Amino acid sequence: MKKGALILLVLVLVAAVAFFIFRPGDSGVKQLRGQKNFNVILITVDTLRADRLGCYGFVPDVTPAMNKMAAAGVRFENCIAQTPLTLPSHATILTGTLPIHHGVRDNGGFVVPPQLETMAEAFKSAGYQTAAFVSAYVLDSKWGLNQGFDYYFDRFDLGRFEKISLGEVQRRAEETIDEALAWLEKNKSGKFFAWIHLYDPHTPYEPPEPFKSRFPDRPYLGEIAYTDSQLSRFWSYLEKEKLFDNLFLVLASDHGESLGEHGETTHGFFVYQEAVHVPLIFVTPFEKFKGRTYSGVVTLADIMPTLLEMTGLTIPPEVQGKSLIRYFRGSQKPEDRLAYSETYYPRYHYGWSELRSFQNNRYKLIIAPVPELYDLKSDPDEQKNLVYVEKKVFEELTRLAEDFEKTAGEKAIEADFASVDEETREKLAALGYLGSFVDPTRLAGKKLADPKDKINIFNEISRARETGMAGNFDEAIAALRKILEEDPTISDGFFALGNVYFKARRFQEAVEAFTRALELKPDDSFAVINVANCYAALNKLELAEQFIQEQVKRGFDDPQFYHVLGTLYALRNNYDKALPYFEECLRKNPRSASAHNAIAAICLNRDNLACAEEHLRAARELNPTLLNLRYNLAQLYEKQNRLQEAMELYQQEIADSPSHYKALFNLARLYRLQHREQEELETLQRALQANPDFPLTYFYIARVYLRRGERFQEAVDLVKKGLELKPDKENLPLGYFLLADLYNRLGDYATSEQYASKGRQLVNSSR
Repeated sequence: MKKGALILLVLVLVAAVAFFIFRPGDSGVKQLRGQKNFNVILITVDTLRADRLGCYGFVPDVTPAMNKMAAAGVRFENCIAQTPLTLPSHATILTGTLPIHHGVRDNGGFVVPPQLETMAEAFKSAGYQTAAFVSAYVLDSKWGLNQGFDYYFDRFDLGRFEKISLGEVQRRAEETIDEALAWLEKNKSGKFFAWIHLYDPHTPYEPPEPFKSRFPDRPYLGEIAYTDSQLSRFWSYLEKEKLFDNLFLVLASDHGESLGEHGETTHGFFVYQEAVHVPLIFVTPFEKFKGRTYSGVVTLADIMPTLLEMTGLTIPPEVQGKSLIRYFRGSQKPEDRLAYSETYYPRYHYGWSELRSFQNNRYKLIIAPVPELYDLKSDPDEQKNLVYVEKKVFEELTRLAEDFEKTAGEKAIEADFASVDEETREKLAALGYLGSFVDPTRLAGKKLADPKDKINIFNEISRARETGMAGNFDEAIAALRKILEEDPTISDGFFALGNVYFKARRFQEAVEAFTRALELKPDDSFAVINVANCYAALNKLELAEQFIQEQVKRGFDDPQFYHVLGTLYALRNNYDKALPYFEECLRKNPRSASAHNAIAAICLNRDNLACAEEHLRAARELNPTLLNLRYNLAQLYEKQNRLQEAMELYQQEIADSPSHYKALFNLARLYRLQHREQEELETLQRALQANPDFPLTYFYIARVYLRRGERFQEAVDLVKKGLELKPDKENLPLGYFLLADLYNRLGDYATSEQYASKGRQLVNSSR
């Protein structure tokens, strides 16, 4: 064979091999993976816009760790989030489906459908250990993203937070990374999938030092720099433990942040690029996929199918994203593809229109009452609306958008609005959370305002709300009243006004504001709860009961209303009135773990242990992490003399809810029974810090000092403080007898006898 022919044959064979190895949709990952198992770590940094990373061109460079990830992997220049809201966006990331399909359209009022197969479930079915570490209550397990995780680190104590926004309930990256590293240390030798969520770039922007001082006028950058420092710490651990050899790591964000662009200060209201353009980086141990870049449009829905294909797992049929493996070489010409984004926040919270956007590699269409079209190549800041200039492009994109939505929504899942337990909903209402458990069809067919025309009102309400929650009540009330005089149709404006009045302890005015909010949004259960809470604060339980019954009579019959009434009476120890309401809640919602738990608490109070055990068992099957469930179960075990099990349950309850003073107090009592005095004292001190208004804690700390024969005067002051807080009649004698003993030790025998006499009188009068 001639030399030229031989060369040609070799080239043909090479081309054939190359086609086999790098056929479309593969890029060679399967061959590179071989039979080896690869672990997977998914990191999502909340509220991180792509153009604030050094590897995406930002100066000054505040993200060296994230830049290192990009240099070690494949960076996607144009990844689009499907919504600028945390829970819906993570639902898309972890199911590979669009909000159109999975139905989660807002934070707080939606639960991820259990019938969807999540990424965690796919890995768990394949024998992986699965764990999640989330940094914000908006991703708490009760919203359904825990499906498939063996371990889900959330543990948020709502009782510690007083601010109005659900987004306030969060933890710093350092704490989340610590927990993730501890889990990895135990599971690094096995096959694992871990999801780590960091929340720090979200408002409020309060970076710790030294980042606060480094960015005094740009706290958002300070939060990003701090988050990057924690990612650097995490990366160093992976390097030290040599975990990169069989690891696929993904870095992404759920959405961006507007930072004042287009008039929006944060996110959720608009779908412009600053809110939906996010970083996406895949890191593999394969040399040929290091430092690669793909410039075409991709989406967050693509993460799940990409990771499943990378690890050789089957992609569930309902997944709507596409595997990105074919782009890992980075040299391909960008494919033209349509990326979808939406926000229903203006619709659900204000009664204004939702926004939907569709973009390809050049153009972006925003479907709104006044539609928008932008050429992202020549106008990346989306300033020139081309709807009337590029009519053909507008018509073609509109047609494609209609086809896209029709196809994506063919087998859409309807949201389940009753999935969140009643206790959680009541606590969110008490927090002043501005979301509602609403039917998304509530405003169907109505002509809705364009959010572009309402952004100033939205910003004014947001500022006034934050001003009020910071304690500047008069200023906030004046601002909100002015807004509502000009536009009296904004239900959330009245809701915000009600929250400010409530925080200012102007309860009657709060009732009036919440009632107006309810008139504008008749299915807002939070407004109903808050009116009832106001009447309870005014010590008018009959009015609270009457108001809720009126809502039921008009057809707004929600199981949680009965739970509210039961709770109001139970808190005042009126169990005869409380029990029928909890039973009615359970009748209307047989899956209410909260109602079972509340009935069990009443049974415990009445020493009906069989009844308590039955309802606690039912509650545990429905929701094993329900607040107060382990506390009540611990009380049952105490009554059954199963003290060690009771202690363990109290400790679990405290771990999840550090301010649960009753669990702390009861745990201290069990330490006392075991003569573990120092642990008793430390636990009592924690109980006092958690609730300085509980009188018995003062008594028992003083009792420890009395037993030790020390700090008598301090103990006297503690007991007197406890007496000032008016303990119930059953425990009042203890305070006087403690004072009698303490004054006896101090040598003041006359005062000692006076207090002893008071104690004896109380005991005799109670017989």
